[in-house]
Amino acid sequence: MSTASSADRVLRAGVAVTVVGLAFTLVAILPLVFPGISLPGAMWFLSMLTGVGLVIVFVGLALGSRTRRSR
Repeated sequence: MSTASSADRVLRAGVAVTVVGLAFTLVAILPLVFPGISLPGAMWFLSMLTGVGLVIVFVGLALGSRTRRSR
């Protein structure tokens, strides 16, 4: 059993947040495709998780590269 480094855990968390944000983004754009659907404004806010997840992914990549460089 291998243990994941902190950079790997941050990277996986970032990917999960990005995927959740993309799902909310797809739901948020439904009213643009189907005008009869009305969604609360919170869906637009939750779709911003995509950007937050990408920032977390970049932090995980930076942590991983810093760890590999110091070895």
